[in-house]
Amino acid sequence: MQKASMITEELIRSAAPNAAALSNAKKISDKNGFQKLCINDDETLIFGECKGSGKNPYYTSVDFIGDAPVYRCSCPSRQFPCKHAVAIMYDYLAGKTFEKAAVPEDIERKRSKIAQKAEKAAENADKPAPKQNAAAAAKKLKKQREGLDLAESFVNDIFSHGASAVSKAAAEQYLQLAKQLGDYYLPEPQQLIYEIVGAAEKFSRVGEHDDSALRELIHKCVRLSSSVKKCREYIDRKLENGEVLPEDSVLYEAMGGVWKLTQLKEIGLFRENARLVQLSFTVIDDRTRKMFTDVGCWADLDSGEIFTTENPRPYKAVKHIKQEDSAFGVYSIETLYLYPGTMNRRVRWESFIASPCTADTYKTIISKAEPTLADAAKKAKNELKNTLAAPYAVLLLPFDRIEYTDDGTAVLIHGEERVRLTEHPHYPGTLGTLKLIAGGLTNGAMLCALFYDGTAHEIKAAAVSAVTENGIARL
Repeated sequence: MQKASMITEELIRSAAPNAAALSNAKKISDKNGFQKLCINDDETLIFGECKGSGKNPYYTSVDFIGDAPVYRCSCPSRQFPCKHAVAIMYDYLAGKTFEKAAVPEDIERKRSKIAQKAEKAAENADKPAPKQNAAAAAKKLKKQREGLDLAESFVNDIFSHGASAVSKAAAEQYLQLAKQLGDYYLPEPQQLIYEIVGAAEKFSRVGEHDDSALRELIHKCVRLSSSVKKCREYIDRKLENGEVLPEDSVLYEAMGGVWKLTQLKEIGLFRENARLVQLSFTVIDDRTRKMFTDVGCWADLDSGEIFTTENPRPYKAVKHIKQEDSAFGVYSIETLYLYPGTMNRRVRWESFIASPCTADTYKTIISKAEPTLADAAKKAKNELKNTLAAPYAVLLLPFDRIEYTDDGTAVLIHGEERVRLTEHPHYPGTLGTLKLIAGGLTNGAMLCALFYDGTAHEIKAAAVSAVTENGIARL
């Protein structure tokens, strides 16, 4: 049974819907906005009355009786949890006096309903999952197969006539083709066509002498061609052997599939009692896809793998999707769900318990770094060969110290090995921060995004965060 004692700064930060709610909650707590603070006998519920803008106070509570905290408040705010629910947790964390009191009747009734739902869910969990409609899945695959032929004709047309032939009229025709692919359940090829048309128009504007524009266009065309080929082989194989339902493959999502946690569990893509620590967090603004994506990189304290979490927020829905934030501490997760993939697999969970990191935590993370810099480069190279892989591979690189050359270049040193550090557009400004603290960084592990630089024809390492026995420095 969880209790109010699980409240930590990390829990409060992760619960707040945004930075403004967090700031406003802190102000309420600092000004003693709650006129009454209570806690029940088994300390699974904190509740109180907070002065509001009207005549009556707001009745606020945080209930820990279930697997995750339940936030309730009588205020009219549409944010969840509201600033008052966050504020009462700040009051508890600050050590303010909470009087012992019985659970209010209305909360008892709500608890009873939650318990009934939990019992029903437990009963249903023992029943076999409903079988998915294989006939419908096969029909969808055949429809996608037709759409892939259209996408391939687009690639062939670009390769035959050249990027410079993408006139305004041709671009409009290609965009209509991309729109048509929406009827074939192919979001990834569809989006790539949009990107290729944009890259072709950019290439036409800057001229043939801009190598970077040409490389970008070629890369996207190769990625689409490879995607079409792999998706076609995937569909043909599934239709041939009759196994048309979802399986452990990244192509399922590339062709518009959306994984449910129950599906991931069914095919064995989950782990129990995982322990993760976030090493970095960034927000990627993809203007082509018109989407923000909150990306976190996490170290598994047991396996040493670097996982990622992603929270996509389309521009048109950004007001309705909570933005993620940096996470601190050790996350103990009862069931960790893994999405298909190889390196830096995406993960997800429903609930967690956070505890502070210790010196042993940092030592464990450092021990999970790649054996050598050469091993890391080889591992990244193999991953980046996959045209459907992410644009970079995130790895922990061991280091003895960080030095700077006369021209100001940062160099990571591990024994006799040396690697020059750089930046990646998804992690801007990291070298400037690193320079400020490099003198105090020794005998640790550097989280780096390794990517291929087409201009220099080499794999480069972008510094993201540094782990030493003293803590994690997010650059």
